[in-house]
Amino acid sequence: MNKNTIIIVLAIVLIVLGGFTYYLYSGVTKCKAIATDLGTQLQTCGAGITTYQNTLTALMQIPACAAYLPAQ
Repeated sequence: MNKNTIIIVLAIVLIVLGGFTYYLYSGVTKCKAIATDLGTQLQTCGAGITTYQNTLTALMQIPACAAYLPAQ
């Protein structure tokens, strides 16, 4: 192989590696965004569950309601 052929092959390899690296990076970026969104949704859900538990506990203190509520 002559010098020009080697340079062309190396340039093609670098372009392919750059494209593959960009593909992996964009996948990681999408994954991070999804994970962040999921974390936010889980925190919201946890806050809702805490509110529900507090309300249920408060209702259980009322004798007229306690009979109709599920036991914890």
